[in-house]
Parts: sequence; C-alpha cells; structure tokens
Amino acid sequence: MKEKKCLMSPVFFNLAKLLASELRLCYEKLDAGKGRLPIDLINQFGDQTLVADWKLEEVVIKFWQSTGFKIGWIAEEHPLFFDKKEVDYIGYLDGLDGSFVYKANEGGRCGTMMSIYQVNDQTFVGYVGSLIVDYGSHKIGGDCSYIAAKDIGAWADPVTKGEYIQINVAPDGSIRQMKKNLLAYADLYFESVLQATKKIAKVKFRYLQASMPYYVDLAQGYAWLVVECTRKHSLEIASAYPLIHEAGGVIVDLSSGQDLGGLDRSLAEANEQIIVTAPNLKVIEMVIQAVTGY
Repeated sequence: MKEKKCLMSPVFFNLAKLLASELRLCYEKLDAGKGRLPIDLINQFGDQTLVADWKLEEVVIKFWQSTGFKIGWIAEEHPLFFDKKEVDYIGYLDGLDGSFVYKANEGGRCGTMMSIYQVNDQTFVGYVGSLIVDYGSHKIGGDCSYIAAKDIGAWADPVTKGEYIQINVAPDGSIRQMKKNLLAYADLYFESVLQATKKIAKVKFRYLQASMPYYVDLAQGYAWLVVECTRKHSLEIASAYPLIHEAGGVIVDLSSGQDLGGLDRSLAEANEQIIVTAPNLKVIEMVIQAVTGY
C-alpha cells in the first residue's frame, strides 16, 4: 500500500501562495476577455455557469493535481465524483463566489474560495488550510489574497506582491463600540437569515451578494458580525472556517450554540441553518439571546 503523502501546514502555505498568483493571472485574462460569457452548462444548483466560474475552478483543481496530493473535490461547477477511500483530503471549492457581482461588472467584490480538510477527520477543525482571493478593487477593500494554515495563523497579501502579513480579528471591545466602528454583514437573500437579523436590534446589516468579503473583512478586523446560512454544500463556510479560526474569531451554529470546530462537516449539507461569525463569544452570546430569547 502506497504511503500517504502528508500536506503539512508550511507546505500548504507556500503552495497556496503560488496558487494565488496563478489565480490572479487567470482572472486578469478572463476579466479582459470572455469571462462574463455563459457556457453551455447549468450547474448542480440550477445556476448558469460563466466562463470565469469554470476556468477559475479548473485552475485550482489542476494545480493541486500537479502536486501529487490525493484530494477529492466538492466544487460548485465541476461535478467531480470520488471515493473517500481513495483520497487523503477533501477540498471545498467555489471558483467565483459572487458570480452575479462579477457579471454585473459594476465594481463589486468577488473571489475564489477554497479549503482542504483531512479525509479522516470529519469535523471542521480537521482543516489543513484555506485560500481566499479577493478580486475586487483596492479602493473598496478588495485586491488581496488570504491564506490560513493549521496552527500558523491567518495571513493577507494586501498589495498582491506575495508580501504576506499576519492578520487578526478585531480586539475585544464593547458591542456598542463595535456596532459604531465596524461592519456587520448578512446574506439577506435567504429568508432564514432575513428573519434572524430582524431580531437583532440596532444593527445595520450590509448585503453584498457574495460571502467572500464578509469573512475576509471580519478576519482582519474590519467587521464584527456575519450572519449566513448553510446551503449548496456550504462551500464558502467551509473555506471561511480556517481563516476565521486562525485569525482568532469564532464561527457558531446558531441552533446548537456550538463552534463549528467540534461539529461534523455534514452540517454543510443542511438547508438554511443559521451560522454566525464574530470576533469573540461575547458577540455570539448576544446574537443567540436576541434571536432565540435564551
């Protein structure tokens, strides 16, 4: 039996930096060319696939295949089937989170989100790491790559030159101060999220039609609250967890009140289960009390 090729955190980190550069080059070509055109494919969720959706996922999958690591992919556009007994890792991939934003071409933020987990650890804390590439313009907080790797922190490349700096969530402060100074995001497209946020008093939520900016902004201290829900394999949440956890934040399943780290990743297949992300448990407790009354 062939010995498992181990993907250690430092190796993941260095490979993710290379992949981030490849993704940016691909995105720039697509953005200047045919990226916004549809291809003859409706994905597994009933959405029209764009050239950019398909090509960016393809870059990620081919890159990791070239490394020799055995990864089974759960992706938005590529219907890849694999046997868990034949892979060492599970990858979650959304080649272009915010496809509608990208297609509109009105200056919003969209990006690639991917993560890799140990196949033999079904919890969210069983991650190796994640890579998130924000293709938005620098003036609106985009144009940055983010890498998280197990036990070595969360890192950002704000000038997209490979010069990564460590990032952390906002320091502990009063909820009143955070409400005043930081952003709150919610995926208000979903009825479950809309109803939950209505119960959280005096918080103005922003909805950007993409999950990616919510999590990267919270990971680097610009936001204090994100309310989303599980759906479509929860690719974005699976990719956000390593970044938020390594940056010192928390992601919690609202119904159980538990951090995702101790929960089975099968939760990702649930439909519209509320997931709350924050810099600390104090914020989580406030949200739980407001939404559930407990």
